[in-house]
Amino acid sequence: MKKIFCLLSMLCLGFSFNANAISIDLVTNKSAVNIGDSLEVAVRISGLNDAGAPSLGVYDLDFNFDNNLFGFNSISWGDSTQGNQLDLSGFGSLQDSTSSNGWLNFFELSFDDALDLNQFQAGEFTLFSVLLNTIAVGTGNFSLIANSLGDAYGDELFVDEINETQVRVGSISVPEPSSVLLLLAGLLAIAALRTSMFKSSK
Repeated sequence: MKKIFCLLSMLCLGFSFNANAISIDLVTNKSAVNIGDSLEVAVRISGLNDAGAPSLGVYDLDFNFDNNLFGFNSISWGDSTQGNQLDLSGFGSLQDSTSSNGWLNFFELSFDDALDLNQFQAGEFTLFSVLLNTIAVGTGNFSLIANSLGDAYGDELFVDEINETQVRVGSISVPEPSSVLLLLAGLLAIAALRTSMFKSSK
């Protein structure tokens, strides 16, 4: 009987972990760009409970990119449509970022009450977005390292999956003249030739 009880307990525990599997996705606004274009990479978290625990209260993440292909431009904290989900009450949050060649570190700590985070925070949202400039041709990979994440009370949250992404950078192509323009140019040349022949025959 004890073995059955232990087995059932382990199964229930396993289901509870699966129900709250936290993942982080790197999402780009373009899958392919040209040199000189701008690119936005959003870092989104999912798997939190919508308006319930666990919620996110603090995070420390490293964002990695190929600095041979991309140049850092700016940071946008929070979700563009849902607002900053670590600043639900308007108290602000402690935000810090540092950068080096090919990586950016992001730290944010919410000043919201734990009960407010658990009650009002969405289960999926954008933590921050990184705006980059493209500077060379190639395929660039974007990855993330989760140094630490904490819930509304500061207890550790475990990330089950981090989904990376990549973007191809191409050169600026010079458009070829269309066949319609070539045909029009040919007709104009014929008309000009006929006009000159008509004048010379007089």
